[in-house]
Amino acid sequence: MGHEGTPLFRDRLDFERMFNFIYEQAVREDVLVHAYTLLSSQVHLIVTPRTEDGLSKMMQGLGRSYVRYFNNRYDRTGTLWGGRYKSSVVQPGEWLQKCLIYMDYLPSRSNATQVPGDYEWSSHLHYTGRRNDVFLTAHADVWNLGNTPFAREEQYELLIRKGLSGQELLHIEQTLKGGWILGDDTFIEHLQRSTHRRVAKAKPGRPSKASSAPSSGTLTD
Repeated sequence: MGHEGTPLFRDRLDFERMFNFIYEQAVREDVLVHAYTLLSSQVHLIVTPRTEDGLSKMMQGLGRSYVRYFNNRYDRTGTLWGGRYKSSVVQPGEWLQKCLIYMDYLPSRSNATQVPGDYEWSSHLHYTGRRNDVFLTAHADVWNLGNTPFAREEQYELLIRKGLSGQELLHIEQTLKGGWILGDDTFIEHLQRSTHRRVAKAKPGRPSKASSAPSSGTLTD
């Protein structure tokens, strides 16, 4: 996010340069980029790092590269970002699909456009077959939408049209803001057993019993 709401992108060249930096840093740090939304003062990504420190190195490199470019182009100095990036682990399956919906509707919620298909600077156009973003790697949950590209694009459109309830939207926003795990109780309990740091917002009442472990999640920023 831009420092104190400072715009990160002033024109088309800025957006395109950010694309280049995302691609370069993702390849360098072995991070798979599944989805993105670039707003005037925000960058949102869904990624899977394939090394332990891949995400942090990618974001550090991305931040430094873009600030250097931006300051040189606009003859400015100092910071551009509003602070350290925030990230959450997302459970594959239903919750990752909800994050894709959340990402696609960010432009309309920020008044940048009315519908996802009208906004150029997100991965929506890629997954609906209207553009090919070569640096994107479709997550397994996207591949599972259909057996052919046309079937996957059609199902993706239906997924986005379905949207999110107000409760789901609020839960995702609060979880990402707090850097908590986004998933069901079983997934969260499994990850909680592997760390002493709390991974989800505490619930009122007695804690539930831990149960069997699901598959690992995907990082989103």
